[in-house]
Amino acid sequence: MNVYFRFLIAALVGCILWGLSSRLPASATTSGSFQTTANPGGGAVLTGTLGSSSLSAATATLMRRVHADLGARPTIAQVAVDSRDHSLALLFTAARNGTPYTGVAIVTANAGAQTAGAALYDTSARFHTTIGPMMRRLQGMTAPGSPNASTGAKRLAPPEQLIPHPFTDGTGSISIPADWTLNAGGGSAMASGPGGGAQVSYNMHFTGIDPSNPRAQMFLRTASPLARENLHGAVLPYTGDPVQSWVAMYKALAQQRGLQAQIHVIRSTPAGPSAADITGTLGSGAKTIHFIAHAFVLPPNPNGLWGLSDSHIFVNESQVARQAETANAVLNSVRINFGAVAAQEDAIRQSFQKMFEADIANDRAADAARQERTDEALASDRAAQEGMHRQAVAMENYSLDRAVVVNTQTGEHSTIGAGFADTLVEANSNYQKVPAADLLRGVDY
Repeated sequence: MNVYFRFLIAALVGCILWGLSSRLPASATTSGSFQTTANPGGGAVLTGTLGSSSLSAATATLMRRVHADLGARPTIAQVAVDSRDHSLALLFTAARNGTPYTGVAIVTANAGAQTAGAALYDTSARFHTTIGPMMRRLQGMTAPGSPNASTGAKRLAPPEQLIPHPFTDGTGSISIPADWTLNAGGGSAMASGPGGGAQVSYNMHFTGIDPSNPRAQMFLRTASPLARENLHGAVLPYTGDPVQSWVAMYKALAQQRGLQAQIHVIRSTPAGPSAADITGTLGSGAKTIHFIAHAFVLPPNPNGLWGLSDSHIFVNESQVARQAETANAVLNSVRINFGAVAAQEDAIRQSFQKMFEADIANDRAADAARQERTDEALASDRAAQEGMHRQAVAMENYSLDRAVVVNTQTGEHSTIGAGFADTLVEANSNYQKVPAADLLRGVDY
């Protein structure tokens, strides 16, 4: 399942949290009553009441009706359940007369009310362009007897007009409203709404430095502050759990800025090996930020660096109604040139490898220099000790009236009385006295 569909299902669950589930329309008040509405741009919106049965039974009822409408049995690709809100969202596929279809379904089972459900589907080739209009059509629909017709439930504003922005490095593009700001490149993008009310991130990368890795320890000892900052991450032990990794990384990044992040994960669902879709809130009270995130974690390399890839939608509590649909449209507008991204990633990997190799080489050179200085100091000390020993022997020979002579023909040293040494040297040119500096260890002392 590709990233777009994984994030789409998470976005739908987020819409439930933000109040969409309370607006699921009912076409009648009897159990199992449905209405199918064609979407002008393609696709269909199926709504209905499912009685007061359990969430699983109601979902089965809805999917049977989808089967009947499509004329093909749907295959469930992914499910997300929110037990707190008694809601369920799922992604399904089907093959209708050889044509692949993709759809999403939402079921809510509110206490004291009939279970409501909706399904939105279209051909797979067209689904990514029609899902947005179908969601907006679903939000605007009200049916006879719908409890929201009289309660005035808050509706999400439609997306603002988006303007395409190609990345300057040729790695992709993203579309944002005119009053949003953008930072993009390297197959990643970060877009922010006015006043910071909403933020959309696509494929942002963070680096964790595992402190248990010996090479990482060496890097942390020797790296400059700039080198650490360029890693764009934090010192964190590696865990293969993408949810724990995402939460720990964002808490660490907040702490680096002197903040304490309050992260409440409401729901997380696996989205493949080492990946997860996460829904929850940041902060509390009026400053609460609702988020939907897709996290993917990579294991450590030999240098102890592990990676976290993050795509998310952040919307402030006060901006949900106005900005949520726009933020979702911005994320869905991302288009990536994967060939250009691969080339950049390879260059980055080589750059990091060279940086670590340079740091390790510098550390080894420093160790070698320290060892050389130590060896020189020890050698100098040994030479001084040897000179003192030799001088002491020479002084002892002098005080005992002894001398050392050498046979110049054989090289043999002999310690004899000083007077006899003088006579021997004068009488035989083959003998010479040995100065104190030339005394031999193990022979003369």
